[in-house]
Amino acid sequence: MNLKRLMNNAKRLMKSFQNVAYACKENAPALSPEQYAAINVGAINAEQNQYYCNCLETEPDKLDVSNRLNDYYGIVDRESALDTLDWLLHRGHHVYFEAIRPVIANSSSEFNTDVLFEEEKDRSLMEYVNNIKESLETLVDEHVVRGASEFKTLSIVAWDLGRLVLVTRCCFDSQYISEGEAWQYIIAAYEKSKELYPNWSEFAKGYVVGRAMWRGSDLSLSGIISIVEGLLKDDNSPWIKYPL
Repeated sequence: MNLKRLMNNAKRLMKSFQNVAYACKENAPALSPEQYAAINVGAINAEQNQYYCNCLETEPDKLDVSNRLNDYYGIVDRESALDTLDWLLHRGHHVYFEAIRPVIANSSSEFNTDVLFEEEKDRSLMEYVNNIKESLETLVDEHVVRGASEFKTLSIVAWDLGRLVLVTRCCFDSQYISEGEAWQYIIAAYEKSKELYPNWSEFAKGYVVGRAMWRGSDLSLSGIISIVEGLLKDDNSPWIKYPL
């Protein structure tokens, strides 16, 4: 890891210790109820990063926002921004979940690779299967799922849509996309979320399982589950104020 990335990570760690829940920007332009709910499709990520929950802007430090886009998504300009946003909206990680669904739901020993494009078939599907298997105990203990049988019908599109909203906001802050373009992606994520999930609780389940598939069981997964619990219960949570 180079010095620049070490310094960026140290800055982010210091910020996380401030722990201001549901940070709001003072004097931010008023949002409509739909815009507010749409922004908070990305609430889990926003809480992880201590980003604002009441406006399109994420935080004052725009250099750090751009560094995160580069570090985590390889986004460095408009072209790479649009490529990533379109991927999150239309493909994302949920296509891999569809491919491994028969295996992790114990209904087949074979992957459903028909759902993947040729270039997506290069991905190691067993890595995702192993991540789910190692996370299952945590997911059950934390009451995210009752067991592997839920994987037969569960959708993890929420994992992609939550990230789509946050990455969109970061791309706007980095001046890779316009405000109008940002809202188009965010409203698209919101509309898709409403189509797929009856409420924030089911959305959160899909998000957490998607995160587990991507990275497995670690301290970060437990932290995300804790954030979800707050979003679903706290009186000042944007999810309580603006249901899906």
